[in-house]
Amino acid sequence: MTKYLFILACLLFAVEPGFGQKKKSFTVAFYNSENLYDTINDPEADDEEFLPEGKNKWNGYRFEKKLESLSMVIDSLGGGPSILGMCEVENRFVLEELIKTKRLESKNYGIVHSNSPDKRGIDVALIYQKADFVPLFQKAIHVSLESDPDFVTRNILLVKGLLGKQPIYIFVNHWPSRRGGEEESRIKRIAAAKSARFSIDTILKNDPKASILLMGDFNDEPTDVSIKEHLDAGGLTENNLLFNTMAPLKSAGDGSYSYKEHWDMIDQLIVSRILTNKKSKLYLEDGSTKVYRPIWAQDKGARHAGAPFRTYGGPKYLGGFSDHFPVYLILRVH
Repeated sequence: MTKYLFILACLLFAVEPGFGQKKKSFTVAFYNSENLYDTINDPEADDEEFLPEGKNKWNGYRFEKKLESLSMVIDSLGGGPSILGMCEVENRFVLEELIKTKRLESKNYGIVHSNSPDKRGIDVALIYQKADFVPLFQKAIHVSLESDPDFVTRNILLVKGLLGKQPIYIFVNHWPSRRGGEEESRIKRIAAAKSARFSIDTILKNDPKASILLMGDFNDEPTDVSIKEHLDAGGLTENNLLFNTMAPLKSAGDGSYSYKEHWDMIDQLIVSRILTNKKSKLYLEDGSTKVYRPIWAQDKGARHAGAPFRTYGGPKYLGGFSDHFPVYLILRVH
């Protein structure tokens, strides 16, 4: 009888690979992929630079190499994040090709994506390991500018889901760039901040203890007015509505993006205060927020040593990974 019970137990473990195990920590990350385009002309987007006949000579080989390079970074980041927000992706197709790469296919990633009105055709998106995260609904938040009715930019992607069976709201952002000057373009990022803040306030009004995480390339620093005042995100000991987990790293001189040999912390992870409470069912692990900069993804040139090894340097093809480093944190469940 004991022999048969042992065989039955083995069969149970065989059909339920996770039997008796419960994951306690989840890596959540964000990565600006630097122009992840396919090679097909989209007549509704300004993607001519990233076509085989375009000035960047973007062809099948370079697209496949880009996918492999990005998958190498993603796979090495904690064995693949449970949730990864991304920006500068052209469409759902490039994401489908990314998660099918050799390094990522076994992780069983799902995709949350919606098309944005951005003139260059780039979007924000979310990929997630289906074993860790279950999306419940998504919403594209439009960003408008009262002073310019023709203004368009990337939508903010809001995804509500269950991470380790705990509810969480995730905002994926890619705010307007500083093209034309930081001061001149500031009003556009303030508009994005206001759009995100309106949705956050709505969520917190209905559930003051909601777990909220904003991630993205904000094209502003933690100390800029769009983040500090309009989004109302600050340091751990400050009185802001939200905790900017990148603020301590920025104060220490760290950054995710190198511009003219100066480090900027424009890629950020921002959380509602409830996630800083270790008594919460879902909470932020102390000191877990980091910029991920593997040595092999860094530029080796004398001028840009240590900076992200990018795909293009101006019009010159370099064959690197991205012009941004990913940022990540760890969330834990009781």
